Amino acid sequence: IDLDGVVSSATHKLGELQFEEEEEDAFYNKELPVYACKYCGIHDPSCVVMCNVCKKWFCNGRGNTSGSHIINHLVRAKHKEVTLHKDGPLGETILECYSCGVRNVFVLGFIPAKADSVVVLLCRQPCAAQNSLKDMNWDQEQWKPLISDRCFLSWLVKVPAEQDQLRARQVNATQIAKMEELWRDNADATFSDLEKP
Repeated sequence: IDLDGVVSSATHKLGELQFEEEEEDAFYNKELPVYACKYCGIHDPSCVVMCNVCKKWFCNGRGNTSGSHIINHLVRAKHKEVTLHKDGPLGETILECYSCGVRNVFVLGFIPAKADSVVVLLCRQPCAAQNSLKDMNWDQEQWKPLISDRCFLSWLVKVPAEQDQLRARQVNATQIAKMEELWRDNADATFSDLEKP
């Protein structure tokens, strides 16, 4: 075996590899829109939701956490109301109960209409349990929550593509907890503030 030839060939081929660092640098360093996820930077309008309390945007992706970024934020900040992005599949929509107007996403669910291809958003109690729903051609037995497995349902807010999540800022639960803590004192804090003493 010509070991020098093999090593030389391997070295030459390694030199031909093209790494995508420049593309990644551009992804991280470009100016993100205001609706970019405050945790990871994902900014696909169909994947982000605005918290109505603090007006910050978060995606429906999990990244390195057990729940989606929007659900992580809502739970940690004790916020409960959201608005979908105007350019998302359902347009700019505040999620609220059709019957009573409650906006707590943790008690909201949907019931498909029996005939049409539409759904109605209703809170679990008392609206989804009312007998008057039968008159409206809605099947209360079909009620399902808008949040499942710590994410919004994907027909409501899309989950970012795996490739986009891998390219986004990688954050863990500890960093998210620290960020939420920083926001209590400084609503404009960013991840670069986490490194400051």
